Amino acid sequence: MTIYGGKLMGRGLFDLDGPFNRFGTFVFDIIFLNMLWIIFSIPFVTIGASTTAMFYVTGKKIRKEEGYIFRDFWKSFKMNFKQSSVVWLLMVVVIVIAQFNLTNIGIFGKLGSAIAVFQFAVLLQMIIVGIYIFPLLSRLYLSLFNAFKIAFIMGNKHLLTTIISVILLATLFLVIFILPPILFVGVSFYALMVSFFMEKVLVKYLPEQKGETRQQE
Repeated sequence: MTIYGGKLMGRGLFDLDGPFNRFGTFVFDIIFLNMLWIIFSIPFVTIGASTTAMFYVTGKKIRKEEGYIFRDFWKSFKMNFKQSSVVWLLMVVVIVIAQFNLTNIGIFGKLGSAIAVFQFAVLLQMIIVGIYIFPLLSRLYLSLFNAFKIAFIMGNKHLLTTIISVILLATLFLVIFILPPILFVGVSFYALMVSFFMEKVLVKYLPEQKGETRQQE
């Protein structure tokens, strides 16, 4: 509020700290973050590290912590590069094997039906683990085993958050399929939404554990 002529006047729509400018800054940040994610994901093997860095930035935004998009993204990317990349590649290997088995289910004969059910379950769990593991790595340093274990527990324990996140992910893929340019803004917006719904879940797993340390904010 400002005083003008002895009267309190509301902030103008186009003031530097007004709603229009804040919205414009928000949109710019989302687009810029999305572009960083795309650029740093181009080598493919770095998608895990890029995704972890994106969730690090969106997590700070949800918690209303001060920061700079590129600086925070680059900090997390470097810090989590090796671990997140290994996690990503392991997930890709599991998904490729499951997909191969489903595509060639006939070679298993009578066991085909049972194996198909198992492979679909594996794919579903990989999706669930993938939704949680990168936001988790953006907040905690964990061993590979504990990262997968905790992400699995979180995804199957907090079902409401999981369902919402799966719906958001499915919506993202559908919208990008229908309107491909959404790729340049939709991924970071999805990460922001997931970070919002997941924040209350993540804080339950933040206390330091033996052999594990919290990421430096």
